[in-house]
Amino acid sequence: MDAFYASVETLDQPELAGRPVIVGASGARSVVCACSYEARKFGVRSAMSMREARELCPRATFVRPRMARYAEISRAMFHYLESEAPLVEKTSIDEGYLDISGVAPNDEAALELGRRLKKEIRDRFGLVCSVGIGPCKFVSKIASDLEKPDALVLAPEADVLEFLAPLGVDRIPGVGKVGTKKLRAIGVRTIGDLRRQGREALGSMFGKWGGRLHDFARGIDPRPVVAHHERKSLGREKTFERDLLDLEPLRETLAEQSARIAKDLEAKGLFVRTVVVKARYSNFQLITRRRTFSRPIQRAAQIASIAQGILANRTEAGRRPIRLVGVSVSGFVPSAGEQGELPLFPATQ
Repeated sequence: MDAFYASVETLDQPELAGRPVIVGASGARSVVCACSYEARKFGVRSAMSMREARELCPRATFVRPRMARYAEISRAMFHYLESEAPLVEKTSIDEGYLDISGVAPNDEAALELGRRLKKEIRDRFGLVCSVGIGPCKFVSKIASDLEKPDALVLAPEADVLEFLAPLGVDRIPGVGKVGTKKLRAIGVRTIGDLRRQGREALGSMFGKWGGRLHDFARGIDPRPVVAHHERKSLGREKTFERDLLDLEPLRETLAEQSARIAKDLEAKGLFVRTVVVKARYSNFQLITRRRTFSRPIQRAAQIASIAQGILANRTEAGRRPIRLVGVSVSGFVPSAGEQGELPLFPATQ
C-alpha cells in the first residue's frame, strides 16, 4: 500500500487530499509513522523524528496514529486478496506476497490480475497500492518499489537479469546505508556489478548474508509464499457500475467467477462441499444463500450451475436490481473420494 496510514487518514478526512499529512504521536521523542507523498517532497520520511518533520514541513497536518482503524482496513484488504490468489502471505499491516502461479500462467495474465487488484482496492477501499510482479519474492519486492506511488511493474522471468542489472544495490531489501557503503568501497554500485562478485568474496564481507546477496544479484530467491492460516473459504465477487435487473449478465458473472475459483481449487488439489452465493440489492441489503452436498465437487461448470440455480431460485434477482454478486466455496476436502464428483444438474434445480 502507498503511504498507508496517511492515505487512510485522507480517506477518512477528504479535506486533507492533496495536502502534506504526517502521522505520528506528539511526544518529544516520537517519530514519523507515515507521511503522504506531498510531505515527502519536503524531505519527510518514516522513522524521522517528529521534531525534524515539523522543521521540514511546518504547514503539514499532523495526525495521531489510529492503529485499530488501520488494522480494520488491512484485514478487509487481505480478505479480498485471499479471494484472488491461492496463497497470500501477509508480511506487515500494509504489504504482502501473492503466489499467482496457479491463476496467472503468463505475463499478460499476471499484468491483467495486477490491474484488477489495483482497481478493486481503489474501488472497494478508496486507497492506492503498488504492485510488483516477478518470478520470486525478491524481484517482485524490488519491482513494487520502482515506480511508487500507484505502480504496476512487471519483471519478466526471461529478462530478470537485465531488469536487475542497472538498479542500485541500495534497492536490495536489507542493504542499508552501511551495506551500500561497503559495497561501493569495492566498486559495486549496481546489482549488475554485484553479480560479478564471487560468493566467497561476498561471504567474507557479509557472512551468510553475502550468500543471499550473491543469489539476489542473479534473481534467485527460493523462499515460498507461505500463508499463515488455513483458508476456510474461497470466493469472488463483483460490484457493477450500474444496478442490474437482467438475469443473464448476472449468470455470466457467476460463471466467470466459478471458473476462476475452479482454477484455484485445481491448483491446490482441493474439492469442496458447499457453494455460497452473495447478492447485494440496489438498496444495499446484502444476502447470502448456500447449498451443501455430500459429494465434493471441483469443476467450474458444476460450481457455476449450482450458483446460478441459487441465484435464480433463492434470491430476488430478476425482480430486484442487483449491485453486487459473488460466489464462494467452502468445506474443503483433498479429493473427491470414492463417491466421485457430484453430477451436473440444471440451474433451475
